[in-house]
Amino acid sequence: MNSTPPAKLIWLALLLCFWAFFGLTGRDAWKAEEAAALEPILDWLEGSVSIWSTPAPLYTLVAAIAVKANIAGGDIQDGARLASGLFTCIALLFTGLSGRALFGPGFGPAATIALAGGFGLMLRAHALLPETALLAAWSLLLYGVMVAKTQARYGMLAIGIALAFLTLGLRGIPDLVAGLAIILLPLFLPVGRDRNFRQAMLRGALLAMVLLTLAFAYLSSTGNLNDWLQWHGGGRFSPIRPPSSAFAELPWFAWPLWPLALGAIWHAHLRLARTPELHLPLIAVVVLLLAGLVPAWSRDGALLPVLLPLALLSAYGLDNLRRGAAQALYWFGVLFFAFLIMAFWVYFAAIEWGYPAKLALRMARLTPGYQPGSVAAFAYFPAAVATLAWIIAIPLFPRAKARPILVWATGMVLIWILIATLFRPWIEAGWAYRPLIADMSRHLPAGACLNTSVDPAMKTMLRLHLKARERIDCPWTLKLSVQASGKPRTPVVGNVIWEGFRPRYKSQVYRLEHDAASTP
Repeated sequence: MNSTPPAKLIWLALLLCFWAFFGLTGRDAWKAEEAAALEPILDWLEGSVSIWSTPAPLYTLVAAIAVKANIAGGDIQDGARLASGLFTCIALLFTGLSGRALFGPGFGPAATIALAGGFGLMLRAHALLPETALLAAWSLLLYGVMVAKTQARYGMLAIGIALAFLTLGLRGIPDLVAGLAIILLPLFLPVGRDRNFRQAMLRGALLAMVLLTLAFAYLSSTGNLNDWLQWHGGGRFSPIRPPSSAFAELPWFAWPLWPLALGAIWHAHLRLARTPELHLPLIAVVVLLLAGLVPAWSRDGALLPVLLPLALLSAYGLDNLRRGAAQALYWFGVLFFAFLIMAFWVYFAAIEWGYPAKLALRMARLTPGYQPGSVAAFAYFPAAVATLAWIIAIPLFPRAKARPILVWATGMVLIWILIATLFRPWIEAGWAYRPLIADMSRHLPAGACLNTSVDPAMKTMLRLHLKARERIDCPWTLKLSVQASGKPRTPVVGNVIWEGFRPRYKSQVYRLEHDAASTP
């Protein structure tokens, strides 16, 4: 694959950095997983817990530093979510460096573009989720493995630091075991006969052990070792998911990377034993799939690291893709995103302007609290410019081997811009916690306390948005009532002052009760 000119690399880097940070601020949590990730950040900012007693110390620390630095104007969610953008950029960078080190010039940008074009990355890269830190740490480890043969010192440092981060700051022992497997298994393959490679791998593992020994000694001396082991010890292996559940999302999650990766393997299957550059990413795919059986923080977040070696294999597969197959993938991507973009604009017209009328009525039933006209006029400009730019750029894409995946990457960039600009108010009306809490707060007296019996996500968002004093003997009680889907709602009786739910989660009904007879 031909090397990419420096000017185009700069434009690619700017585009991907813009995509990674765009839409991170100015919105509420959309999923319960984001609220769960926010809780330890709030705890640490208040000084109530040690960083080592949080589920993901690395992500919590970086997110809290971003909040304290007031980068996002003081909003805790916005500041914390910037950590996801930073870790996403790190993952894209080291994936590109790994592709270049493994296959040569030109493959680095192709691997980076392939990773950005993966379906599973977009929403997780722009959410307040520790999986982005997991992705960044694994990208650093894979870079160390891929560069070990040619630049042993860099490989050793990257392996040692990445293993320490994965173990101490993320999932803990499961990632340490998986990382050691990726380091040690290649030693039994032909690439392991290279002296520089072998020494870099072993020294990297030794460096990681030294760093971990020092860290564990520090944790033990400060009394934080048991807190760390609670979240990161061997107990993490106990809730292993069955493959049928863990990999159910993989076909769409890793699209279009897995077809290109399979194409790369098929192209070299007759000489796979004599193609050592494919051995390392193949080992990584297998090990990371097994590691994906250990749950992360969101439902399919454990699959995110699998995208890294698949992106490397996709870059190799692009270089060996037949002309007809490349054209088919290119035009499929063009037609797919053209249809998707047109659908986005039609749906936006329905929810914002009421046309087509039938679609508008259906969307209104989905989110009855949404008020048409909520999208600011200035949000139309980036959405329209991005759409027009993509349409103009499609026929101008160079007839290079990376052109098929370039369509998918730029299409995913455009889809996220449309979501973040045109659909953010509608999504928040249906998914976010802030409107529900604001509606409930109107029924509470100023300065009132609150006793909550709700799910952890709602408890965290109440803590962020309401800031009411939590008291067990408080006369005001907020309860969660889970309703069976399709069955009539339980009638409101007794001392219920208010009830509400998020429109997209109608089964989770929150009820505010007031007991006038209890202690004020």
